[in-house]
Amino acid sequence: MSMKQLETFLAKAHSNDSIRSEVEACGQDNTCVAKVGLRHGHKFSPANLTRWQREHH
Repeated sequence: MSMKQLETFLAKAHSNDSIRSEVEACGQDNTCVAKVGLRHGHKFSPANLTRWQREHH
């Protein structure tokens, strides 16, 4: 479930300048990105984000 939450959050961040700015401010800190996601109602782990990054880059 958290991978779906992550993908939903990434889509939201892509289309929302405010959220995208928060994510960009995290830099390479996936824990920070996960906390931003949680603030916006999406629960996923930093490990899920790392795995997603490996699979999509």
